Amino acid sequence: MDINEYIDSGVLEAFLLGALTREEEELVLLKLENHPELRVELQAMEDAMLSYAQTQSKVPPPALQDKIWATINTPSQNVHENADDVEVNEFETTRKSVVMPFKPEYRRPLISWKYAAMILALVGSVAVNIYLVNEGRKAAEDKLALSQKLDKLEANQKQLAGLLATYQKSTEMKADTGMQTIVMHTVLVGHPMAATIYWSKGSGEAYVAMEALPAPPKGMQYQLWAIQGGKPVDMGVLKNDMANTPQMQKVDKLVTSSEAFAISLEKEGGSPTPTAQNIYVLGKA
Repeated sequence: MDINEYIDSGVLEAFLLGALTREEEELVLLKLENHPELRVELQAMEDAMLSYAQTQSKVPPPALQDKIWATINTPSQNVHENADDVEVNEFETTRKSVVMPFKPEYRRPLISWKYAAMILALVGSVAVNIYLVNEGRKAAEDKLALSQKLDKLEANQKQLAGLLATYQKSTEMKADTGMQTIVMHTVLVGHPMAATIYWSKGSGEAYVAMEALPAPPKGMQYQLWAIQGGKPVDMGVLKNDMANTPQMQKVDKLVTSSEAFAISLEKEGGSPTPTAQNIYVLGKA
């Protein structure tokens, strides 16, 4: 294996990170002694690793830093250091039996504070990134929850504004001497329902509120009738979303005369004549 192949094999990187066996380290040390270009490459790798650790590291939050250093400074550290010393002594004893013309400055200690700092910086960077991701996710969730609350408050505000406008309009109509208020009561026994007609005989304009009419089933719609000369006259269909609310809807047609008003439930779009069994409310003018 030539020098370039040896460099590309990844042995030097493993040597720097302490991932080789003692026998493999002995071979690397021998290679370094005999090949100056390998020493240059090894130094470049070491510098690159340290540079990457420094550029990628981030300052963790104070609480995270305290936790990491507290873990490092636990009493068990001394036990590990003693074990490392024993391991080094055994290694040195073995090395004395091997005759190798090797300069001391190329010996790599099994435990190096420089590499420990590099690994610690990388671990700290990962921990900070995880912390920041979690904090970002939590901030996004809080923002979404706040947005939903604001939307709900806005919807409630619009609903209250509509109710207030309806109440004011109803009060004005009741105070108008030219406006007749007609309450339509249920005609179905055991089913209490009601609706109100505000009718101006002078102008023919009318408004209807279905305060106590249940929402119609799918495919059905309420229809307003004016009883004129004993016959029901179509006054138009009513909006489904107005049912069971105090909101008022202006009647599409002018009511020139009427002896009574009624509301029936018909197929969506209305009917030319009311379905007798589906007349829900009726009120005399």
